[in-house]
Amino acid sequence: MSLLPIPPIDTATDPITTPADLRQRWRALMGPLGFDERLLRFSFVGPDRRLVKLLSDVPIGRSPTPAMVDDLMSALEVLVHDVAEGGTVAFLLTRPGLGSVSRWDQQWADALVAGAAERGLAIEPIFRAHDHDVALVAPRALAAYAR
Repeated sequence: MSLLPIPPIDTATDPITTPADLRQRWRALMGPLGFDERLLRFSFVGPDRRLVKLLSDVPIGRSPTPAMVDDLMSALEVLVHDVAEGGTVAFLLTRPGLGSVSRWDQQWADALVAGAAERGLAIEPIFRAHDHDVALVAPRALAAYAR
């Protein structure tokens, strides 16, 4: 997927109806690409299908651990209730580098999807951003999505 120009930051809260829309919202939020560390960034999509003006990040390793994913999902259950009742969670994996979606990106997406499904937490399609592009990371088990 070719990288589109960076959308203006004020478009970051435009409605999201497709994964392509969410990709553009992440592009607006990230601005110029280039990352020094691995982070899992997350925000919430309200019932109005707009990103909530709250972006958080958590430093992550190359591979997810069950304890880390479980702790994260536990915290997100509370946060989504407090911040975006009836909404969903949107995840963006960021890391340095180039290339296609890596096996580590895939492992993270699979772990996030499984963790969310285990808790009945509704999530959006997961994206990865690195120094060159923002790409959808399709989980191996699409049926695990809570949405």
